Parts: sequence; structure tokens; C-alpha cells
Amino acid sequence: MIHFNGQSAIVTGAGAGIGRETALILAARGARVLVNDPAPGAAQTVVDEIKAAGGEAIAEMTPVGPGDAAKSIVQTAIDQFGRIDILVNNAGISRPAPFGEDSDADIEKIFAVNLLGPYALMRAVWPGMKAHGYGRILNTSSSAALGSGISGAYAPTKSGIIGLTKDAAISGKPHGISVNAIMPSAHTVLLQNHPDLDFRRWFEVHFPARLVAATSAFLTSSACTVTGEIFSTGGGLVQRVTFYETPGVIDRELTPETVRDTFDRICATDGGAVLARQADRNASVHMHFPR
Repeated sequence: MIHFNGQSAIVTGAGAGIGRETALILAARGARVLVNDPAPGAAQTVVDEIKAAGGEAIAEMTPVGPGDAAKSIVQTAIDQFGRIDILVNNAGISRPAPFGEDSDADIEKIFAVNLLGPYALMRAVWPGMKAHGYGRILNTSSSAALGSGISGAYAPTKSGIIGLTKDAAISGKPHGISVNAIMPSAHTVLLQNHPDLDFRRWFEVHFPARLVAATSAFLTSSACTVTGEIFSTGGGLVQRVTFYETPGVIDRELTPETVRDTFDRICATDGGAVLARQADRNASVHMHFPR
């Protein structure tokens, strides 16, 4: 049975939804949890639930964003627990809008919470995890990274999380630090901003947050040995999400007309390859251009 006995975790945005369920399952399986959420009373309510069930947790209300906020959150966890083994970057905000129709203020806020905040928190926990030779970091991306037409600034922040996850995973692997990400599907407060009411109801029926938390618990456990991977998860369905490169076309005398005339072959997916990291892409290039 997967457990977290003796480990300490930070879960951001843990006052409700996926964050709450993740904090609860980690605590139920032995972790000491810092429950971070700026909403008045939200974090403490979750802490009270954890303690009532016999777990250990503390509430922390600093809004995720700037580097100083990250340092404060992490220092509170270290002061209370001595070390940090797990970081779950769950906090996020959304202001749905077609591209070009979102405000400057919304764009800056979304980038601060969804991308700069996780980056800063990872930097803040990194030295301690390196020193202990162990760490599990789980970031929250979204299928919106693939484009929806109404995500506004939300989509690029979630794309940025993919790059952050994959790059940090390579740096962390020699130090025992694994970094993965999820693209969750769950009925959360973020959906309150979604303009499609039927879509929101469908999510409520099929995608309880606790089922995402089950995936999160595995990915933050010592049982998980992969790093730099992205998983979609929701409603009990878990899938690996990856980049894929087609065989393409090579022509040492390439012209715009060649691209036009071979475009179907360029786009054909048969016989392609999965790209897990930049080295895979480089290996593909080196096949055609040996060094």
C-alpha cells in the first residue's frame, strides 16, 4: 500500500477541489501537510478535517505568486516539519476569454499564479530536496494548453507548466527529485467561470476531484519512478500525454513548393516517434545530420 509515513508535503490551492482532496489523501496515508489557500477559512477547514481523522497538518494563507510568497510558504513548512518531501503545485486561476479580449490585469494575474508561482515554489524547495537526495514535485497543467479558443491567458500558462516540468525533471533526476505534471479533469471552482452551463453539469456528474487526487498521490509517492511526464486524469481515466514527431520529409534542396507538394507526407503520423525530452528531438535530427 502506498504511504507517506514520515514525509512532509506542501499542497497549494488546497482549500477546495483537487487541492483539498490531494491534501486529504496524502494526510490519510501518513504525510504531514501544509495546506495553502488564501481564501478566508478554507485552509483551516481542511486542516480541521485532517486532524479530526488523526492526521497532521497546518494552514497557510499566503497567495501563490511572487518569489517572496514562495519563500514564505516553504519556510513555514520547514519550520513546522523540518523538511519538505513533496510539493503539489495545484493553485490556479482562470479568466476565460477569446484571445485578445482578456485584460492586461487578468493576464498578469493569471501568469503570476499559474506559472510564476509554481516556478518560484519549485526554486524554494529545490535546495532542501537536493540536500536530502529526494523529492517529488507535481505540477498542474491543463488540456487547455492544447487550445480551446476561450482560455485567454490560462492556456499559455498551462503550456508553460509543461516546459517547466520537463526541464526541471532533467535537472532533478541526478538528485532523486522527480517532477511530473497532470492535466486534470475535475469539477472545481474554476468551472464557475466557464460559459457553457451544460459542460459544467457534465463535469459535476462524471469528474469528482477525489479521482484526480488518486493519480496525484501515486505521482508524489516513492513508488513513482518516472519523471518529466504529463498525465491526463479525471473520472477514473488516466492517460500519458506526450509530444509526437512524424517521420516527415527531408530534401537537401528544399523549396516552398517542395513543402507544399509533400505536405500530406509531412503531416502523416504513421511511423513517428514519441518525444519525451529535447534529447529525443536531437536524436531524430542527428539521424539525418550526423555529427
